[in-house]
Amino acid sequence: MSGLRGRPRDTALDTAIANATESVLLSHGYSAVNIDRIAKMAGTTRAAIYRRAKTPGELVVALLLSRFGLDPASDTGNLRDDLKTIQELQRSFFTDPMVQAGLTGVLSDLRNDDELAEVFYARFMEPRRHSVAALLARAADRGEIPQPEHSDVISDLLTGPLLLRAALPPIGKIDDVLINATIDAALTACGAAVH
Repeated sequence: MSGLRGRPRDTALDTAIANATESVLLSHGYSAVNIDRIAKMAGTTRAAIYRRAKTPGELVVALLLSRFGLDPASDTGNLRDDLKTIQELQRSFFTDPMVQAGLTGVLSDLRNDDELAEVFYARFMEPRRHSVAALLARAADRGEIPQPEHSDVISDLLTGPLLLRAALPPIGKIDDVLINATIDAALTACGAAVH
């Protein structure tokens, strides 16, 4: 036990906090997420919340991590199928009621709060971009594409159009046409054959 520092993380409390955050998002929207409300609903203290998140936005980032993970890029052995899997996961993400309830508030806070933007990028976006980079590297190793020089651009091609439609529903739904177009755009940008 001498190698441990402090108390171990209470995963049951983490789950209670995530559930409370989701409940508030779904019932009252992003602007209603606050430390006091989440602490009360999770049956804990403000101090316990602050050990996990400094702001309501960080609570939402933690919720996203707990619900959607960090590594969406599976290895099907085929680049198109790998991209299809990612895009289906992203469709599920962007159409999830919790994400829809919090998206505009999170985007606004990210734009106005540099610290939250850094936390969001480091904890949620950067690992996902690394996941896409690893997927592309595997495809290059299989000889499907040249070694990618700009995997971050490919990641943006996959995510950007879905984010746009999630943020502005009047543009249209995240449908199969959009999913296939993003896959084709990513394949083209990678130098892969598109058929």
